[in-house]
Amino acid sequence: MAGLKEIRRRLKSVKNTKKITSAMKLVAAAKLRKTQEAVVRSRAYTDALKGVLAQLEGGNEFTHPFLEARPEVKRVRVLVLGANRGLCGGFNTNVNRKVDALYKEIATKHPGCLIDTVILGKKPAEHYRRIGRQYLDANETLSDDPTNWPIQETCQNLEVDFLKGEFDELYVIYTRFRSAISMVATSERLLPLDKENLAVVKASPEETTGITTFEPNTQRVFDAVVPRIVRAIVRQASFDTKASEHASRMTAMDNATKNASELIHALTLKFNKLRQTGITSQLLDIVGGAEALK
Repeated sequence: MAGLKEIRRRLKSVKNTKKITSAMKLVAAAKLRKTQEAVVRSRAYTDALKGVLAQLEGGNEFTHPFLEARPEVKRVRVLVLGANRGLCGGFNTNVNRKVDALYKEIATKHPGCLIDTVILGKKPAEHYRRIGRQYLDANETLSDDPTNWPIQETCQNLEVDFLKGEFDELYVIYTRFRSAISMVATSERLLPLDKENLAVVKASPEETTGITTFEPNTQRVFDAVVPRIVRAIVRQASFDTKASEHASRMTAMDNATKNASELIHALTLKFNKLRQTGITSQLLDIVGGAEALK
């Protein structure tokens, strides 16, 4: 009967685990719906800024320090956006792999180049410490709401350092959210800005009627919009990252719940078979004893 006690104890443990994973799945799904809305709004805002930039350029040839490529790349900075918690499938692993791949790509493209890293998220920082790689700064106490992340302060510091010449290129690593079952760890060059990445879909003729006037002048508005685009891209990346984390956790907890259900079914069958075997054995002993008394 020791086997029955062990199975009964394990059944209880698996059932409790199933309750936890099921609850975590529901929580992740609720957070995902909210974050998905933020992703859509953020993309719309970023596209609108790009549209303004396209209008400003028109036939003009404006310049900005954030658009000018350096003749020689001696130092690169990487901004990594990750998660604070685990239990989200391969989400953290994919981000870490993308970081390692970008380091190799930069080393191949710019031999001898020095790489500094700024991290938003506990898990990427743990990966750096685990492999003995240094980082410049890390924020490991991020809020569960990306709107409260220090994006503004981080971008301002990066912009100032870029203008000072402390690094020549800036890359951002995040997880692009496509759907609840599709997200991709991505690396993009953020500075200097690539005009191809600033392209937007042209508006329909009905949306372009009228004349737009920029005050005080086009150049000053252009100078103000470019840094906003940099920050909007990072803000959008933060929403993408958080939505991808919630989606990965929802999927992982759903799989865990299904696996727990299958294990409960298998353990229940095993428990019933052992109990039936025990009952049959006891009945045979009783019948044997009765026959012996005749």
